[in-house]
Amino acid sequence: MKNETLAERLNQAMELSGMSQGALAKASGVAQPTIWRLTSGNARGSTKIVEIANALGVRTEWLSTGLGPMRSDGQQPLSIAPTSSLPGVFRVDVLDMTVSAGPGSFMISEFVEVLHAIEFTTEHARSLFGNRTQHDVKVMTVDGDSMCPTIQSGDRLFFDVSVRNFKVDGVYAFVFGQHFHVKRLQMQGLQLAVLSDNPAYKDWYVTEENQDQLYIMGKALIHESIAYNKL
Repeated sequence: MKNETLAERLNQAMELSGMSQGALAKASGVAQPTIWRLTSGNARGSTKIVEIANALGVRTEWLSTGLGPMRSDGQQPLSIAPTSSLPGVFRVDVLDMTVSAGPGSFMISEFVEVLHAIEFTTEHARSLFGNRTQHDVKVMTVDGDSMCPTIQSGDRLFFDVSVRNFKVDGVYAFVFGQHFHVKRLQMQGLQLAVLSDNPAYKDWYVTEENQDQLYIMGKALIHESIAYNKL
């Protein structure tokens, strides 16, 4: 029986393989925003479907059309080195990604790499991130002054990357068109306002006509300031 849509088959294969979107991007060599588009149903297909299927250890025909079995005998996902932590340690990956608090930074990375990690005790992590898992919390660096004075350029933001759609007003990391942003999103009537805390920047809007260009990457939880103050 044909299995619904490409997005549903892709999400199913990722869940069974234990691969995150970032891991799949790295294993397949496909840009991570492309993986986001495919998993969210905002892209009908990809020229890299063979590479994606091979990384997930599934048949290309099944992934692209839903026909036949998911896997051939002996097929397995590519091995991705797991992120391990000691017991009692909550490990947050710092991503090689700068999100723009300004007019937007052009998206050039083919995939997102992990630079290093910040470790917390599980008790401290729970007070900061609630019941979220360490796989759902990632750190990205802010570039630009559009969110000043709330967020300064160079500050690090901790995002819940399991949030892939607008839910409530807040600060989000997202791709719009071909640019990364970190902005405040607020629903105003039937359109989504993109707001800057710095009054020098004008508000703009995501409407029904251009909403297919919006790909939310995560919702900000807390931020870490890099401010240096002279004594």
